[in-house]
Amino acid sequence: MFQKQALYGGAISTVIPKGFLDASILREVPDTQEVFVNSREEKEIAVFKDGLGLDESVIVDLLQRVEEDDSCRALDVHLQEIAGLNGSHEWNLVECEQSAPEVGQVPHLTCIAVEAAYKWGKSDMRETLVLCVALLRFDDVQTDVVLSVNIPVTSEPELQLLNAWLSKTSSTIPLRIAAAYHLVKQMASEFRILDKGLFV
Repeated sequence: MFQKQALYGGAISTVIPKGFLDASILREVPDTQEVFVNSREEKEIAVFKDGLGLDESVIVDLLQRVEEDDSCRALDVHLQEIAGLNGSHEWNLVECEQSAPEVGQVPHLTCIAVEAAYKWGKSDMRETLVLCVALLRFDDVQTDVVLSVNIPVTSEPELQLLNAWLSKTSSTIPLRIAAAYHLVKQMASEFRILDKGLFV
């Protein structure tokens, strides 16, 4: 379902969905980030069969390790920073899980957060953004790796499903959000540092 993806010149590898394009081809991306945008067309959705839609994006971010030994608090710091960059301070942590990694995997936290983001900083252009996030911490290189799948929720039917799930009137997580959460968990499980020289 997902394909292996080399990152940062081959120093890191993980997986990303098929039909996602390296955003650095289209625009400048910071050296600490790898960004992939959904380049699928509507007629291709049924082909991929992974539950994702047309407008999700994937970000891998190498960040300085925050001064928090507790991973949940560290995740909270990173979420606040992401929300601030999106022009929002209104976000709700819906779900948070600690992994039980298998041999070769890095322990990680995953979560789903929902925020009200403002397009171009304009308060009258608010949209709902769902973030599926994984935090992997590497003490030896003083780096926190944040993996995020961003899902803008703009259609009224999907917003209704999301609000029903958030308010607990429905136990069914919206399909696209469930798919994105599965993706970020898979990215974290298959995340590998192949060359620590990247961090020197």
